Order: sequence, then C-alpha cells, then structure tokens
Amino acid sequence: MLPQLTSMIDMALLQSLCSDKCPESQTLEFKRCLRSTSEKDKQELAKDVTALANTEGGDIIYGIVEVNGVAGSLEHINAESNPPDSVVRRFIQTLEALVEPRIPGLKLHPIEVEGGYILLLRVPASFDGPHSIRINQARRFVMRNGTATIDMSYEQVRSAFDRTATLAKSAHDFIAGRLNLISEGRSAAKLLDGPLFVTHLVPISGLAGRKSVDLQEIYHNSFLNFVSADWGQSSRTFNFDGLLVHQPPNESGQHYIYNHIFRNGSMEGARLGGATRNYNGEQRALVWSVDMSNFFYNSFRTFLASAKNWGFSGPAVLSVAILNVKGYELGIGNNFLPFNPAIADRPHLITPEVWIADIASDDLDNLIRPVLDMLWQAFNFERCLDFDPASGAFRPRSN
Repeated sequence: MLPQLTSMIDMALLQSLCSDKCPESQTLEFKRCLRSTSEKDKQELAKDVTALANTEGGDIIYGIVEVNGVAGSLEHINAESNPPDSVVRRFIQTLEALVEPRIPGLKLHPIEVEGGYILLLRVPASFDGPHSIRINQARRFVMRNGTATIDMSYEQVRSAFDRTATLAKSAHDFIAGRLNLISEGRSAAKLLDGPLFVTHLVPISGLAGRKSVDLQEIYHNSFLNFVSADWGQSSRTFNFDGLLVHQPPNESGQHYIYNHIFRNGSMEGARLGGATRNYNGEQRALVWSVDMSNFFYNSFRTFLASAKNWGFSGPAVLSVAILNVKGYELGIGNNFLPFNPAIADRPHLITPEVWIADIASDDLDNLIRPVLDMLWQAFNFERCLDFDPASGAFRPRSN
C-alpha cells in the first residue's frame, strides 16, 4: 500500500513509481486495464479486493503496466469510453453483489493524467471479516500471500473470525484502564475535582498495530484541531503514551480540560463536568447539561475527523462516561430545575461502548444521541434535550 493519503496521490507520484520500478507486494498490485463487465472479470475483481481485505489491506492501481513484477509505465484509462463516475459505480455495485459481508472503508480514487485517468482502489485491512466471494451457491475465502492470491485454510478462516472479537476486547480493556486511571486522578494531566466528562475513540486498526499517528506532525501543525475556541491558552506535551493537548494548569497543578492522542491513533478527551453552586441560598451539586452535550458531540466529531485525516479506516469503538458523579443532579438552566431532582446513585456513569462499523461514517447524530439519552435518563429525564425530537439532529440549547 502506498504510504500517502489517496488525496495526495497525483500523476507525478505515479510516474515516479514507474521510473523507480516500484515492485508489487502483498499490499500493492498494478493492473494494465480495468476489469470488464463479464461475469468472470466481476468474480476476479471481487477476489482481488477480498484477498487484500482478508490480509493487510492494500492498493490496486488500474492503468500501470506491470513488467516482471514492477511498475513499468502508465497506460491511462480513456475517460470517454470509461467515465470515472460510471466505473466507480460499477465497481461498487459488483463488490456489493459478490462480497459478503460488505467491506467498509473502500476508496476508489480517479487520478487525472495526460489523456485520461488512472484508478486507485484502496482496500483497508478489514476487521468485519473474513469476507467471502459468492459464486453461485458457494462461498470462497481468499487471502494474499506475497503477490499471489490463495484460498484460506480452515484454521485461517477460524482465526479471522476470532480476530475482531479479540480486538474489540482489547479496545474495551484499554478504555476501562484509562477510565480507572482518570477516576483515581492518575491521568497524564490531573483534572480539577468534581464530576468529569470523559470520551474515547479507539480505531481498531491502530490496536492491531497496522496504523499509527505522526505525533511530531500533530505537535507542530495540527494540534489546534484539538483546541476549542473557549480554551483561551493551550499547550501540548509529549509523554510515553503520545501527545497531550491541554490548557495551562492552575496553581495546584490541576487542569480544566485536555485531549490525549495515543500513538496507535486512540484519542481521549476529558474535562470538568460540574460543580457545587448556590441557588437561592441552597447548595446544589450540578452536572452541566449543555456543556456535557457540546463536549461529547464536538469531541466525537473532532476525533472522527482526525482519524480519517490520519488515514484510519474500518471500525472503531466509542466510549462516553461521567466519572465521580455520585450525589450530583443534572442542571438544566436557572429556570428549569426539576422540583424533585434525580441524583446520580453511583460513582461513575459509564455507557456501553458503541461499535462504529466504519470511521468514514458521517452519521454523528444517530451514533451519539442514544448514548446521551442514556446519560440523561440516569437523572430521570426522558431524553437529551439537545437533539431535535422530530429530526434527531443535534440542536444544542444556548444555556
């Protein structure tokens, strides 16, 4: 697989592959021309893609002539006889018809060159597999072995089925360990005392060791993506786990908010989520409801966008929690406090983890709304008031 993001691959890079005689590999294959619309070629396309998905993922480049296992020359695809939009649609339809289960995160990227285009098909290593090719009533499981495609053995198929469950448990254990550290005040940035909003996004491909992040690039260029407009001052600090983006601490060395980017692409956000305030002469321990909705929603949006920008694909696990919350009620603005407020009855409110089938998903509202509804229901509210009840869209209140 080429190391560049698909958006960074252009004609100059493709020409360099040919001039440098770049070799094919387990994750890179060159094809002189597109697969045709014949049933045989449809099955071959499905086989090529499924084999990559069942192994380490990779790129298939249509429009590069392979000579003795290396890139030889560009042979562009004619855009008039094979319009790129039509070809992309045909490939997707073929794969959806023949591959089971579907492979999330596939990318088809036409690259303009002189006289036409080259087509890059990027296949992520899949964690929803193993994927099979449907041929009549039969199912065939294949994988890459070097530059060849071979049938998977029984043991390889069984191992592939176990892989996703093992990685999902690893994600759960990672999140549980982090929540334990934060609740005990042992995170990289010690937070202020009080209830804490904490969220995690864990890309499964990072846990599998197939993808990591460039912490130095984030430190120098993109760390501000993790700084909200209301932060004021911000800084960032390297540590053994990754990169910490945070506000300056107070005199006691405590922080109000931080984001932690781990080397494997996992991300953690945490901030103070409430305090004890005087209301009409009465001390009330309140969780800030508007801040809660905005923090979780905006953190999730930032984390997903960052994972995509770093080149992650495939599934991820989302976690949302309020720690150290026992004895607190949910504050709903100065004029809308319940007469008999429900008080959090346990130290931590940790929602079930959400399995996101594909990091490329842009359905933020439907992914995060059930989690926030659950947190509000812990305080005896029917639902989170920051989503439109009719459309389900995120509509945060002003206070």
